Amino acid sequence: MKQSRWKCPTCGHGLLAPQRPRRDDVRRYCLPCSSKTGKLVERVAPALDAQRNARDMARREREKAQRARKRQANNTPRKVAQRHWSKVGEHGMLIKPETARLWNLLKKFPNELPQGSSTRYRANRMKPPTVELKEKYWHVDDEGHLFTRGASYAYISEHRIAVTPCTSWETLAHEIIHCAGYYNHDRNFYLALKWLTETRWKVRVDYSKVTRWGYDVDYIIIKQIKDVVKQHFDKPVETKVETPSS
Repeated sequence: MKQSRWKCPTCGHGLLAPQRPRRDDVRRYCLPCSSKTGKLVERVAPALDAQRNARDMARREREKAQRARKRQANNTPRKVAQRHWSKVGEHGMLIKPETARLWNLLKKFPNELPQGSSTRYRANRMKPPTVELKEKYWHVDDEGHLFTRGASYAYISEHRIAVTPCTSWETLAHEIIHCAGYYNHDRNFYLALKWLTETRWKVRVDYSKVTRWGYDVDYIIIKQIKDVVKQHFDKPVETKVETPSS
């Protein structure tokens, strides 16, 4: 059993005792000083205290280095780009605030337009849908370049939307209309999307060139509102964007 010298902090008298003596070990206390003060005077081990202080200092240095490495890792171009694109869509659009704005507009959805499944109930009773970015939809390399793939989805029963980073306003509005109770890409769906677009941007969307209902209508809307949306949202972008060509 390893032993160390234990000294009385009052009189300085010392003796050898185990490094971890039991609480009832008489060598742990200075009995003469205890009898004078009327209280137990516990001896201390200077060598053990020095070792303990050295371990504490080494631990603090390790933790300080770990925090520094973590800060450095979080400030790499890749991490900065990930934080940026997890919140920002095309032209600097903040995804979550815009989702809340569009959802609140649906509370004013007119009765004369075709209603989806519980559209008015959903808009008035439910919170805005949750927006998430799934890992499989995007990747940021070490230099901060963004690569996107895949499509956006609306999980209506779960009331959530999965979008890609740098998503466009029209795509976000498209998925929100799904969450409002419009399941199919039919005439009713695109009439609701037209109303939401016109209400948000105070513009007129022309459907005169629509020959059939489907994704082609989305591109018609994008062409008509892209300048208005860009002018509203366009902000300096902190990171580079590169989309691989298919």
